[in-house]
Amino acid sequence: MLHTRISEQLSDDIRRLAEDLRVPTSNLVRNVLEEVFTMVESVSEDVGEIFEEIFDEAESVRDRIRRQSERSRHSRHRRRHRSTDRSRDRGESFDSTVEEELRRDEVGESARGPGPAQRPADPAPEPRERPEFPEVLGWQPLVLNREQICASCGVGLPRGTRAFVGLGEQGLLATTLCRACTGIR
Repeated sequence: MLHTRISEQLSDDIRRLAEDLRVPTSNLVRNVLEEVFTMVESVSEDVGEIFEEIFDEAESVRDRIRRQSERSRHSRHRRRHRSTDRSRDRGESFDSTVEEELRRDEVGESARGPGPAQRPADPAPEPRERPEFPEVLGWQPLVLNREQICASCGVGLPRGTRAFVGLGEQGLLATTLCRACTGIR
């Protein structure tokens, strides 16, 4: 059994609705509460699934980019060795810069600087300080159907961009943030 205080107006509305539906007031209240909790549970599960799908998709894209990068690096390396072999076949002398570049390739460096094995790790992006949004209970991820402006940094967010919309006690709010401003990595 559950007891709660409600306004007289709400009590009258519930009784009137129960009479219209020809069900006891307690059954109406119980059914409404069960439906609300079922709906909240369903939405929570959907949000979790959406996050999992987004993370899986991001991992897939990262893996494809790594594979393409590896293929490109190997292709450049093979072309470099083929041109070196042709020069050797023609009896041409090696330029010291070509020899130096090949030596750097063998130890993981490229002509542009340290290679992946020696490159210092990129610093983690600093989370942006964002204004407080007291009306926002949480942030719901979504793909924008129309252009929006980030409420924190003012950056334009074009259609198709992944962004976050504020959720308040009464539902969705007009507050939209870019991913960087949410601090979600």
